[in-house]
Amino acid sequence: MPPGKEGKIELAVEHTDGYSGEVAKSASVSTNDPKNATFNLILRARFKFEPPPAAPPAPAPKHVGVFSVEPADRWITSVLSGSNAASTLYLYNDKDTPVRIKQIVLPGSEFTAKFAPIQDGKRYELQLATNPSLKPGYYKQTLKVITDSASDPEVPIDLELNVYPKVFAQPTSIIIGTLPSTPELTSMNWPPITIRKVRDGGLQIKSFKCNLDFIKLALSTEAEGQLYTLKITADQSKVKPGPFKGVIRVETNDPDAPVLEIPVSGSFK
Repeated sequence: MPPGKEGKIELAVEHTDGYSGEVAKSASVSTNDPKNATFNLILRARFKFEPPPAAPPAPAPKHVGVFSVEPADRWITSVLSGSNAASTLYLYNDKDTPVRIKQIVLPGSEFTAKFAPIQDGKRYELQLATNPSLKPGYYKQTLKVITDSASDPEVPIDLELNVYPKVFAQPTSIIIGTLPSTPELTSMNWPPITIRKVRDGGLQIKSFKCNLDFIKLALSTEAEGQLYTLKITADQSKVKPGPFKGVIRVETNDPDAPVLEIPVSGSFK
């Protein structure tokens, strides 16, 4: 520090994680003062170690009939069109009497399932998978595990699946508040619509239109075969006061999403 001036000396104790107890550290300071050429600074501290909170206990397995099912008696998943998902459930019999799985009953072709014994009569593995050829949509089934138990011969397992298309539009709807019917309307920034294909490419926009006369659409290509943008503008000469409600309809060459519809609503004053 400059001669005859004040300054600050900071002392710190590093790497104290997990440490508990007293600590004392010293630092030697050298000066040009002949009477106090050297003096020591002492830092004393007491650290109290607090262990991190214990992790919450794992939820107890759910009993369904004669078995406890882990992680749950329901499988909920989602996939992109053309893809599949898989999961494994475990069935435990914690009673003294053995319970054996005879078969599994699964209606439809949306899911596949098979079981394998880990410890016959006591522990089983249930392997689940979705069908990759499903069309976009929501699917739900109940799988039944048939056992040789006289009291509870069936163990139901709920299966739910959302299949999303590779082609989609964002936003999914356009909601505009009350707008003034003024010439400035034509320069208003309406939210653009992005049309995207997630994989494989090859996307083509065959046509696009809106059933509202005052809305004009212009298509631009951001990435050929993959990403397009629809710009929206308004023709002020065709605007009428009052609420409006319509749909922007986009036709594509994708067999899973041949038509995309984006609702448009709002009002003019």
